[in-house]
Amino acid sequence: MTEKGLRHTAFVVSLIMLLAVSMHGCLDVGDVFKTKKAVQVSATIDEVPLEDGTIPQIRTINASTREISLLKYPKDVPTNLPGMYVHVIYTNHRIDYWSSVPYTGPGDYEITVGLRTMPPEGSDVRVIVTVNNEDGDRIAVNETSIVI
Repeated sequence: MTEKGLRHTAFVVSLIMLLAVSMHGCLDVGDVFKTKKAVQVSATIDEVPLEDGTIPQIRTINASTREISLLKYPKDVPTNLPGMYVHVIYTNHRIDYWSSVPYTGPGDYEITVGLRTMPPEGSDVRVIVTVNNEDGDRIAVNETSIVI
């Protein structure tokens, strides 16, 4: 093997070793099977007529918990304006990842909300659903409670 080929081989082997060392611990094969609780929210939104148009009204909220694989667990999502937002509150603190879906008018909306911190098993949490307009102003709000 020539000196140039030997240097190239040494470089490639070094690069592979560096990559292996840097990735060690970043990926846990066990994560494929691990799950974590998330909050599944369904909301029905109607629009109420006003003198100068309509305004959304959140009629019903159904919320429950479900186990989701860590590989598919919902995290922060970009802001949607106008949008429907969900906040999960435990002891007056938000414990959810930022979550929203675009608001497109009256209808049924679903969103799965990941939890940054997990309250103790059996804890009551508030689930707040809001609709924000294109300026980010809250124009509708409703809430319910569930047990985590």
